[in-house]
Amino acid sequence: MRRHDAIGIGLSGLCLVHCLALPVLISVSPALFWIESEWTHFGLAMLALLVSVIAMRNWVGGVRGMVLRWMAAIAVGLLFYGALADISELAEQGVTVVGAILLALSHSMAWIAARSSGAHRH
Repeated sequence: MRRHDAIGIGLSGLCLVHCLALPVLISVSPALFWIESEWTHFGLAMLALLVSVIAMRNWVGGVRGMVLRWMAAIAVGLLFYGALADISELAEQGVTVVGAILLALSHSMAWIAARSSGAHRH
């Protein structure tokens, strides 16, 4: 698996854990409240953007590559929307989960596309 795509998939998984498990963890241990700050959400979205842009440089070209790049761009946009928009906690969680899953999918599909074309070994 290519390193940046692996990191992207891992960050997406971290984002899902953050969104789905953190409310339970905070109810058990309120000392974790700082992880729920908007700065944490913004920082994770920035990290997702950075890793995705770096990974996209090695993605396949053509229509397949364009679709994957658009999918990743929409996913990162959803992460930023969830981090910055003034929406309910439930809506934020839903938008962010969809964005994280879509981003993990785009990284996974890019890796598969690169592997099937025999290109971009990193």
